[in-house]
Amino acid sequence: MDAQATRDSNSDDTAWFLKPCPSLMFVNGAGELDQKHVQDLRDTCVMLLDRAGCDLLTICDITGHSYQSAQTIVKHYRHCNAARADSGIDMLELQVRKDGMKG
Repeated sequence: MDAQATRDSNSDDTAWFLKPCPSLMFVNGAGELDQKHVQDLRDTCVMLLDRAGCDLLTICDITGHSYQSAQTIVKHYRHCNAARADSGIDMLELQVRKDGMKG
């Protein structure tokens, strides 16, 4: 992680307000050490607030996003709700059984 921080800051330790958090580091699809970025975390925060039932104006007040930006993030990621997807598959399975279809 220190090597990554040195590369990212062009060997200037004063370039970092805070060095990368080890918990944000991961190995990407190419097998290289990578990290989540501030934008990834802000988008995640928007979605967590949305799932908690916050309206877009409240989300904007908390995250600093513009209304349009928050709306775009929610529109892009809202479909990624595993619980809702599981529930939908359960409903489909019930319908298939009700109609007598076999898979």
